[in-house]
Order: sequence, then structure tokens, then C-alpha cells
Amino acid sequence: MSYASVETVAGVPVVLRPREEAPGVAAGLFYPAGSRYEGTPEHGAAHFVEHLLFKGTKKRSCKEISREVEGRGGDLNAFTGEETLCLHGRVPAGHGSELVSLLAEMALDSTFPSEEVERERGVITEEIRMMDDQPAIVAGEALNALLWPGQALGRPIAGTIASVGGISRGGLMGYWKRRIRGVRPVLVIAGGISAREAMATAKKILERSGRAPSQDPVKAKRVVSRNFRVAVVDKPVAQLNLAMGIYAFGRKDPRRHALRMLSVILGEAMSSRLFQRLREERGLVYSVSSGTHLQRDDGVFYISVGLDPGNLEKAVDLIAEELRQLSARGPGPAELKRAKDYATGQFALGLEGTTQQMFWLGDAMLTRGRVVEPKEAIDKLAGVDVAAVQRVAREIFRPGRIGLGATGPGLTPAGIARSAGSLARL
Repeated sequence: MSYASVETVAGVPVVLRPREEAPGVAAGLFYPAGSRYEGTPEHGAAHFVEHLLFKGTKKRSCKEISREVEGRGGDLNAFTGEETLCLHGRVPAGHGSELVSLLAEMALDSTFPSEEVERERGVITEEIRMMDDQPAIVAGEALNALLWPGQALGRPIAGTIASVGGISRGGLMGYWKRRIRGVRPVLVIAGGISAREAMATAKKILERSGRAPSQDPVKAKRVVSRNFRVAVVDKPVAQLNLAMGIYAFGRKDPRRHALRMLSVILGEAMSSRLFQRLREERGLVYSVSSGTHLQRDDGVFYISVGLDPGNLEKAVDLIAEELRQLSARGPGPAELKRAKDYATGQFALGLEGTTQQMFWLGDAMLTRGRVVEPKEAIDKLAGVDVAAVQRVAREIFRPGRIGLGATGPGLTPAGIARSAGSLARL
């Protein structure tokens, strides 16, 4: 029996994972409408539109939308990424049809009341200010701008105070009509609902959905450089936050599984190399982590560190040493097995709930065009060998592929470049 089934209703892919014994139902409408699809004058429009989908439809006010779900014991939410805008919710079993109908109503029949547009403009401005008060986020945004200059990928998803302030109601509605109302979404329903009920609901609400297939966003363009580059944001905070980004590859590239193992080995757990060396053995940092952020056509391997400015050079020297060792020798067989066990275990635990299953299925369908069985993903990780991890390390751990974003007190690009000089000798 397959993990999930896919049906087509009025041209819209509907992914079903019914589990009639489950106490709840999760549903999501996934649109290829993230920030990568914005033109420069629209910076922040996708995230702004996401907020406004909750602010009233032809049938319901903002308050009535929330009461429709919360009055049944459920919750309603949304998110905007670089490539995806998703409306989603969760309700107790027995109310799945009402949830799916409401999500479609919000996506297709929102009215963008003028007073709500202005009110939400202020809310998003405060959200941007809140993020600007978090140095780790600021360092990450500086890194993105460095790696993808002049591109949507290099801009904050929420926009800036200036860009959000300059988008008109007409501009927001135009983005909504082009990217949501007119485009074919993916609908995912998982949990305590029968396949028959799920399909009957889908047929009822998707007749009015958009049919246009999504066009790919503008291809990401790397900066060609022989040395790593630095961007700093001088802020009067106590700690220095460093975000190191390394060009990798896209999310469909078969090397992504070896890259994931590389990330687990370096910094995704307490037993990882960087956590043990920088924190446990040397006490140089409180936080250190690694990860991947992959888009359809390119991606980044990153390392994030928060530390005292005086410890920067020591910490970067240790990071560079670990990168060199993995490039030269790769991980040990036992180390790689532990990484596989951790990654597959975390993956399995992450799919325990219906909401997590819904996200997994929606992301796979929207970005790969098919359902990816969890066993397939686990088997791919299990098939990674030491040589594959070493090859990826050798390929990406080179100065010309590295960028550094930093936030802290009294910073200059030249000073950070000097303290991080060991990266130039990889």
C-alpha cells in the first residue's frame, strides 16, 4: 500500500493520506508564490498577501475566519518561503471538509479591505523590526544578500520597512491574482478523514481554482570570486553572530543526500564535530550549527556561530580545520553510520503527526511533481558512502564558494576577513 495517493480534480493535484483512526485532520493549499516570484517593486508582496488572506472574504470577516476553525478546536496558519506560499490548518476528525472549504475560500475569495491592508502594513513593519533585533537573523540576511546580490533570493522574505510601505493595495491584489488565484495549487489532506469524503470536498471547492501552470522563477546567479567575501552589520550587541554560506546545489541534485550527511557530521547534533570541538572541548561558543538551504536550481550549505568577538579567530581556525579534514579524508565509517542513524531517526520522528505528513507531501508534490515515499528518502540516505561525503566536501569547501555574514559590535569587513583568514587557505 502506498504512503499517499494523488488524484486530479479540475486540473489540481490532490494528495491524500487518509488515516481514519487519527484524531485530527491536517490540510494545506500549496502555491508556487514565494518571494522568488516577486519583481523588485513587489519586494515583500508574497508575505504581505499571506497576511491579508486572513483578513476577510466575500462571506466572512477576519474574526469569523478564525472562529470558524478555533470554534471547532482547530488552528489555522500560513507561511511564505522563497518558493512556496502555503495556507494550512488542523481540526479534529469530523471537520476536515469545513477546513478545506475555508482554506479555498481564503485563497480564492479574499477581499483585501483597505483598512485591513493599512493595519497589516503596520503589523508587518513591527515584524520586520522584531527580526532586526535578532542578530543571528541579521547575519543570515547579510549573507543572503552577499551570495545572491540583486536577486529575490538575496532579499528578506518579509521585505523591508521601505518596500512594505510602498506596496499599494492594487499591487498586492495584482500579485494575489497572478500568483495564487490564477495558478494551479497543490491540495494535501492527511489524517482522520476518508478518501471518499476528502475527494468529495476537493471536487466541491476546486472548480474555481486557477489552472495556469507555474513558471519557473528567474534562475539564481552566483557571484564568481577566487576568495571568500564578507558582509558585516555593525550592531551594539554583546555577541558576534557569524553566518558562513557555501554554494552547494539544488534540491533535486542526487548529491543532496551526501550533503545532508556532511551537515549532520559537522554540526546538526550535540555529538557533531563542530559542537564537540568549539563548545564542549574549547568552550568558545554557546551555539554552533550547520544545515542546508536548497532551492530548485541552487542552494547553500551554512554554518552559524554565536560567540564572543575575541574568540572569532580561534573558532574559525577550528572550523576550517574540520572542513580540511573532511575534504582530505572524509568521515570514518562508524561516524557516518551514526550520522545516518541520527538523520533517519529524526526524519521518522518528524513524520509522526498529520501536520508534518501534510507538509512533507505538499513540498514533495510542489517541488518534485510527485509523492516521495518516506522509505525512498531513507533509502537514499542509507546509500551514502564515505567516498560520496568526501567528494562533496572537496567540491564545495573552497574559498571562492564561501561568503560570510556577520553581526556584532565594531565590525568591519577587513577585520572579519583577517580573523577568518584560515578559510582562504582551504
